[in-house]
Amino acid sequence: MITRLPARRLTIHSASRLVSRPATRCTHHIKSRPTPSRQLDGRYLHGRLYSTSPPPPASETSKPIDLRSQFSDAHPTPPPSAEPAPQRSLRPYIYATLFFMIGLTVGQYVRLVLAPPPLPPAGTKEDELMVQYLQKQAEHLPIVQSLSNDPKWTHHDAYTSLPEHERSHRLTTGPLAGARAIGGYQRIFFNQESGETITVIWFGGAIAGWPGVTHGGVIATIFDESLGRCAIRQFPAKTGVTANLELNYLKPVVTNSFYVIRAVPDQGATDTKCWVSARLETLEGRVCVEAKALFVVPKKFQTRKSGGQF
Repeated sequence: MITRLPARRLTIHSASRLVSRPATRCTHHIKSRPTPSRQLDGRYLHGRLYSTSPPPPASETSKPIDLRSQFSDAHPTPPPSAEPAPQRSLRPYIYATLFFMIGLTVGQYVRLVLAPPPLPPAGTKEDELMVQYLQKQAEHLPIVQSLSNDPKWTHHDAYTSLPEHERSHRLTTGPLAGARAIGGYQRIFFNQESGETITVIWFGGAIAGWPGVTHGGVIATIFDESLGRCAIRQFPAKTGVTANLELNYLKPVVTNSFYVIRAVPDQGATDTKCWVSARLETLEGRVCVEAKALFVVPKKFQTRKSGGQF
């Protein structure tokens, strides 16, 4: 509805004359132009000419559904893909479980090495049970079974020739006694033809110089006795003392394990002097320590004859 304000009659008449007069300007650009109507059809209002065309009828354009759609982009966002989401792989969980189990096992081993449980003292009932258990385990070792069944080799357990009252005053049968040291198992095999001596020994957990590694001084003590047994059998006097001992530590000797010591007399031994070479090996034959020693028969004092049975 259009409301007109009151105006003078002359002004309305002049405006009507202007509207009814055809347009003559810019004829060289516009060849023909329809005569505007005095009716108000959307482009003419009170005699004014509008350059914009009227909006199309409502039937020609579709009304927007909502106001938001009028400001949407020219290129609408495509709908999401209907492809299923990829499934997660179980490989990270498997790796995490595997590394967790490895870390747990290694951690338990390190804890037992760095802080092992207390071992029973020598002579106690618990120690006797451990000694019996180690002896049964040693009987199943291939080297023990092979040498025990070979008639060329004789064998005996270490320190069997020592009286009971003297064992507590010796280093190897006193402080180093029991399964926690070297008293768990130590058997000596001797070959009469070659003069070779083989000792199968157990190194307990209480003789570690470093966690899990046998003390080098204990190894030297064991070598001193093992090479001495081999040299004394070469002397007619069946006795001798250590004059020189050399050791080369090649690999660590772990505790709570069985080892093998092989001692062989060198050529050129006399009735009072003998060089012996030896090596300490694992049960698989890996050399851990090499040693060489010189033994002599003392002249100024007498020592007790042992016959190599210590």
